[in-house]
Amino acid sequence: MSSRSLPRIEDVSSSYEYLAALTEKVGGPDLHYGYWSGPEDRSSIEEATARLTRVVIERLRAGVGEHVLDVGCGNGRPAVAVAETTGARVTAIDVNEHALERGRAWARERGVGSSVSFERCDALAMPYPEASFDAALILESTPHFMPEPLFAEVARVLRPGGRVVVETPCLRVPLTEEMRSRLTTYFEMFQVLSIEPEEVYVEALCATGFELEAVADLTEHTEPFYGRVLERLDRHRDGLTAEYGAEAVERVESGILNCTEISGMGSILITGSTSVLRSP
Repeated sequence: MSSRSLPRIEDVSSSYEYLAALTEKVGGPDLHYGYWSGPEDRSSIEEATARLTRVVIERLRAGVGEHVLDVGCGNGRPAVAVAETTGARVTAIDVNEHALERGRAWARERGVGSSVSFERCDALAMPYPEASFDAALILESTPHFMPEPLFAEVARVLRPGGRVVVETPCLRVPLTEEMRSRLTTYFEMFQVLSIEPEEVYVEALCATGFELEAVADLTEHTEPFYGRVLERLDRHRDGLTAEYGAEAVERVESGILNCTEISGMGSILITGSTSVLRSP
């Protein structure tokens, strides 16, 4: 599902600046879905988002001496977790300099400042030579792009046999006009370009030089996320309104509420690797 023309880097960046602090207050500092065992799992949002990061890192299979690319790293929590967990060197890219500065500060705080490099660049035109990285993670940054150009550029900078892990929202049912209307606020709020069905992501990955390894439907584990975010927002509404203003709070609430009312929204985890026969 494509929403409109390509968003400019400046639009994505300014949207982050406007809403990231509030979104982080209600959705946790990792700024991605959480992973719960089921509806009865009362893990906090922070515990669940850290759990999803661990799931992605496990699939990445990075190790000491390897070089990992984090595409659309945001404030850098997953990138830092990769360095801490695996001992790999990480290059984390994003378009928002404020988010990158926060990532650098977090890496220093966690003692891996020398292992994680945060760099501002366009993921569709990365300034890295071919075969620069051993592995790449794309953790919910996919919605800011059309899948095929993004995957093609990631494939370019991965070495032959390099691994990619993609965790992304997806559509599980055919798109209706009602769904499209409900998603408009969410798309505009976070400068989303597209959310596609599983098969679109898989086809795009395979069309850009990757060999598919596995696809996992995470929906039953990530589904509680938006409900938990709305619960937290409601509990802290007065304080959030005082800090960010009623308009911003209502806008975030409206966008998230619309997502909870769409039964066809889900999430998937895709793993793949570039062909070992590919010329670097």
